[in-house]
Amino acid sequence: MSEDLKILLIEDSEDDARLLLREIERGGYRPVCRRVETAEEMQEALAGSAYDIVLSDYQMPQFSAPAALRILKESGLDIPFIIVSGKIGEELAAAAIKEGAHDYLMKEKLSRLIPSIERELREAHERRSRRNADNAIRAGKMEWEAVIDSVSDLIFLTSTDGTIIRCNRKSIEYFNTDYQELIGRNIGQVFYGSSAEQQNIFKVQPTAQETFEEITFPTLKGWFHVSICPMRSTTRELKGLVHVIKDITQSKKMEEEKQISDRELLTLHAVAFRLNSKIGANKIMNDLLLQLHTILQVDFASIHLLDDNFLRLKASFGLSRTFEAAIKRLPNYVPWLSQVLSGKPYKSKAADRELPANVLRTASDMGMQAWCVVPLKIGQEVMGVLMVAHKAEKAYSDREVFLLTSIASQLAVLIENHTLYDRMKEQNVELQLSRQELKDNLLRVKEANTELERLNDAKNSFIGMASHELKTPITSILGGVEFLLKYSGLQMTPEQLDIFTSVYEGVTQLKTLVDDLLSISRLEADGIILQKRSLRMIPLCREILDTFALPLSKRQLVIDITGDDTPVLADEAFSKLAIRNLLENAIKFTPDGGKVEVTASLTGRGELLSEQELLEPFYPGLGNLLDGVSLFYRLDVRDSGIGIPPEERVRVFEKFYGIGDIAYHSSGKTEFMSKGTGLGLAIVRGIMDAHHGFVWTSASRDGGSVFSLLFPADPPATDQ
Repeated sequence: MSEDLKILLIEDSEDDARLLLREIERGGYRPVCRRVETAEEMQEALAGSAYDIVLSDYQMPQFSAPAALRILKESGLDIPFIIVSGKIGEELAAAAIKEGAHDYLMKEKLSRLIPSIERELREAHERRSRRNADNAIRAGKMEWEAVIDSVSDLIFLTSTDGTIIRCNRKSIEYFNTDYQELIGRNIGQVFYGSSAEQQNIFKVQPTAQETFEEITFPTLKGWFHVSICPMRSTTRELKGLVHVIKDITQSKKMEEEKQISDRELLTLHAVAFRLNSKIGANKIMNDLLLQLHTILQVDFASIHLLDDNFLRLKASFGLSRTFEAAIKRLPNYVPWLSQVLSGKPYKSKAADRELPANVLRTASDMGMQAWCVVPLKIGQEVMGVLMVAHKAEKAYSDREVFLLTSIASQLAVLIENHTLYDRMKEQNVELQLSRQELKDNLLRVKEANTELERLNDAKNSFIGMASHELKTPITSILGGVEFLLKYSGLQMTPEQLDIFTSVYEGVTQLKTLVDDLLSISRLEADGIILQKRSLRMIPLCREILDTFALPLSKRQLVIDITGDDTPVLADEAFSKLAIRNLLENAIKFTPDGGKVEVTASLTGRGELLSEQELLEPFYPGLGNLLDGVSLFYRLDVRDSGIGIPPEERVRVFEKFYGIGDIAYHSSGKTEFMSKGTGLGLAIVRGIMDAHHGFVWTSASRDGGSVFSLLFPADPPATDQ
């Protein structure tokens, strides 16, 4: 019975086509053929049907074998391609084979056709089988990886010497790393670190599964269950090891808490027994603290009782003398103590800043770490606090806090009965002590304020002196470098030019810093004496812009300066400084491709009052501040940069206050990379205050910022 053979025949001669099909039939096949003569017909045929083989003439009026080969390659189909031609030479045939043809033969020698077809069909079948096998292997690998990645335990596959060759996703997440960081490392070093040579369970090479219970590792916290299984080849040769590591910390903790519960019950019984005794309150309190140490392994403990609204130390255990003195009376204004006095426990893993400074210092000297405070409460009334502490850092469990709260509640009942009378006798003495302490505190505050004023004056004097001393060498360096870059005519290598440019930019930034420090020093010392004269702000802005020519030469910004050029009375030097700071910020925070606009206009008092909601946060009581002036000269500097969050707009005029991180937007790779000193806008505010003017910022229409300067212009100034 003949076998169907689906043939795509590329042939322009019907006679030759019939000849080929007849030869194929003689070979025992039943050809199912489609004949094409053009590229379009071939593309349509490949898209519409599946074929076993492609037979092609080499050269036809509208098509060729090389063109057909390209179309077959582009289709991505793996179909044997045999050239059958009467005019192809050896060189062309070899080139066709190189391009991807599987065989070629002459029309005069069709005896080779059937063997060639059978060979290529067989090889195509083998290629498909290999692809299917490869796909099956890849699918199996993906399924296997999906399975181990879904496991919540840590899974590592290692070679026999412990080198990690594969791990699951949970392992990567657990160590907060990536796959490549773990692969190739020794598993013992991952879990034991520098202690890998000591008690390393991963050195074991078991012949069968081996399990290790409740293991700890130097590099990790908690407890682990480890199972190690050999990984063998089909010949039973040991190829590696499979390690399954389960974190059992939580179950271990639950087991430990179960053991603790018996101890807690014993503690409650012992406390209840002693509270039923008729001994005095002081004896009961000291005896209770001793029991807490004995049964609950508490290292330090104290009891404070409220007396005249103060918490006073009444009993203690294990405390140093200096610590006892520091907590003799607890300041109930601290947040955690307010929480306890409201009836809620407070706990901390370590001695921290929640403690007053003197208490924290003595606690550290004593070795105190974790601490917990619970209220001594009768009903809803808090009469004091019970504080316990340990030398080790620990997290107090809810169970432990509940136990301490129960003990404190029982203790409170008895203490209340014994201390009422004693507390009344001590009230007068404590009142006198508290008054003296208040006087001492006020005196210390007054002395501290005096010292702060002296230090501030000294700081301003130093900044002024240092700035004056630095300006001369900075100016010399800046002038020299600028001359070399702009006017010397020296032929520099690119490296030399980069070095001098970097020096120029660095010295410019240093000069800006010195100028800012000097300006802020003069502003704080109220040393500004304005030399007002009639100024035209538009030419002044263009003059300032020229100073940015060198760094701007490497930026792609559009800078537009337009508007009213009415003269205004102002100090030229300080006006330049204010405008320069705003223009520098606008350029700095505008990315390449953006635009900076400077616009000037005359603004009346009524227009400003219509913006009162915007200006009020910057100048509370704006209406009163505008009294006496009816006309202002307004200068707006608008950028298309990163903008300022609304909640930070008022604060940007504070000293040393900065917005965001310029390294994270596009202008952060330019000469304006420096975030600045945080003084520029504070200086602008000081200059405008000295002019009895105003400065504020608002959002730009395109997402950037607008900084506005307002100079009094009533009456209008005239040119001199």
